[in-house]
Amino acid sequence: MTWLGRTTAPASLGSLLALRPELLDLHRDFYNKLWNASGVPPRLLELCRLRVAWRHDCRSELLIRHPAAGVSDADRGALADWHRSERFSDCERAALRLADQVPWQVGDIDDETVAALRRHLADPQVVAVMLALTLFDMHCRLRHGLGVEPPETAEATNAALGTLD
Repeated sequence: MTWLGRTTAPASLGSLLALRPELLDLHRDFYNKLWNASGVPPRLLELCRLRVAWRHDCRSELLIRHPAAGVSDADRGALADWHRSERFSDCERAALRLADQVPWQVGDIDDETVAALRRHLADPQVVAVMLALTLFDMHCRLRHGLGVEPPETAEATNAALGTLD
């Protein structure tokens, strides 16, 4: 991190993005709107965020908890084998299928995969899910690429929706 004028990794994604406060403000506003004004259930967004983080093996993102989203520890554990688990609705499965593809196979997303989600969500919500997936993917890439370390404990990251740890 010496190119950032630091000898240690940033403590959080928020502290890293604070190097560009005007962009951090825009990012926080966008992130908050995805969670609170997109019409997409927070549980669906949280499942997708966790699955993208799992695909990236991004510990710092996986440690973050959004309790208001209503994703239990059992749900989190079932994400590793989501396509076989009975814990997830058809809508959640359709979104998780996309979450699996965004990090490494985004070019392979086809009409059929998106149509599966459109059976459960209106087009504006589908667009919001796709935006959220790419944002979650970006968070993991920033964390890995810029050395944002995971917090010491999961309890330290119990964050309200819309915060950047």
